[in-house]
Amino acid sequence: MTRTAPLTVGVLFPVDWIGEQGLAGLEVLRSVDPLVEVLVEPYLESEDLRTARSRPGAPDLRDQAPALTEAQRDVLARSEVLLALDLPYDVAELAPRLRWVQGVGAGTGQLHTAGLAEAHITLTSNAGANSVGIAEFVMARILEWAKHLRAIDTSQSRRAWEPHYGLQLSGATIGLIGLGAINTEVARRARAFGMSVIASRRDVSAGAEDVDRLVPPGRLEELLGAADVVVAAVPETVETRGLLDEAALAAMRPGAFLVNVGRGSVLDEAALVQALEEGRLGGAALDVVAHEPLPPDHPLWTTPGVAVSAHCASVPSALFTNLFRSFAANLRRYLDDEPLLHRVDIARGY
Repeated sequence: MTRTAPLTVGVLFPVDWIGEQGLAGLEVLRSVDPLVEVLVEPYLESEDLRTARSRPGAPDLRDQAPALTEAQRDVLARSEVLLALDLPYDVAELAPRLRWVQGVGAGTGQLHTAGLAEAHITLTSNAGANSVGIAEFVMARILEWAKHLRAIDTSQSRRAWEPHYGLQLSGATIGLIGLGAINTEVARRARAFGMSVIASRRDVSAGAEDVDRLVPPGRLEELLGAADVVVAAVPETVETRGLLDEAALAAMRPGAFLVNVGRGSVLDEAALVQALEEGRLGGAALDVVAHEPLPPDHPLWTTPGVAVSAHCASVPSALFTNLFRSFAANLRRYLDDEPLLHRVDIARGY
């Protein structure tokens, strides 16, 4: 049946964050179809609340949520589709026409406590929007470690002619924990450097491009023991919390390098500090940590071999360009009654 009623899309994140790009993105959404009506009314929660709500089994924290304005209530009441970074609790009561929520980022954990599953409201993510940029960041950190670039820079700052000979990546093995959009791009780049690629994912029945060997999550220690470099890029779920614990780190090859660009909760940070201080691992690059921002007195700042970055492996300009492009494509599919891309299984967590 051909749709004739307007499709009201509420945009709950502040597009002025991204200036002209945000305004252009709104026009991309409006251009999908004359039926699309776009309403912008930001709703944002604190970073602490967003982080707390994103954790599996998060308690009810509605007393910490900001009070809704009349303008926000109006947009929620009118919207059939929402584009959101955050959502208020009991959103189905506030938005009785709501059928679909598009998350701004690849991670949507903070939206799972809004009551979407209970109301049978579809949730889609922005999965893959920044996979290329993050994969490039991962390779930069691997090269920095393998080629001893930090030591070279330190010698230059001291005006000391001190050779620091690095390692050759060609012929080395990289182990990828998770094979979503990010590690798929890491695999492609690692293969270009001549590395062997082993990856873990739930479904190993079919092969994967640019991957030499697939193992199920239950054989993680096999992957860890085979890899010179390990890259973790998995969502936060009950299964992944504390996945890289003391035993897992002990299973890694002596001198191996660890990169985490997924979620900080995956890693036992105290066990990592100990492994590095004892010289069992060669180094680590962490773009995510368990508690962000990382406190100034945290030992990770000064542990030898650790490279910390402030959750900035992504490329915001690419994120939002891809967000509006993929959201517009899904809007077209929604209007045509076709299956939406990047649907999230809230029960599974991603």
